[in-house]
Amino acid sequence: MNIVGSVEGKTAILIDDIIDTAGTITLAADAIVQAGAKEVYASCTHPVLSGPAMERIDNSSIKELVVLNTIDLEGRECSSKIKQMSVARLLGEAIMRVHEHKSVSTLFD
Repeated sequence: MNIVGSVEGKTAILIDDIIDTAGTITLAADAIVQAGAKEVYASCTHPVLSGPAMERIDNSSIKELVVLNTIDLEGRECSSKIKQMSVARLLGEAIMRVHEHKSVSTLFD
């Protein structure tokens, strides 16, 4: 892992599209802390979280991992560091706007 720029004393936020086994994001978080960051938060859109993912997240420097419910984690044993947020309202509104021939881009204002 190579860190570009100075993270000394800063709070870092890692953003990823998908986390499968959590190898890359946990290595990145640990590298950032070793480079001097005071804490690391992470997020992803699609939390596959297979194999050793939960153990890696638990043992990593990540303080909190915020994921969306594009893959539902309900009923799965998850790390206490994981917080899941719903995209249902946003997707529902987008579907309605498309159906009614209204702007979808205004959802992101």
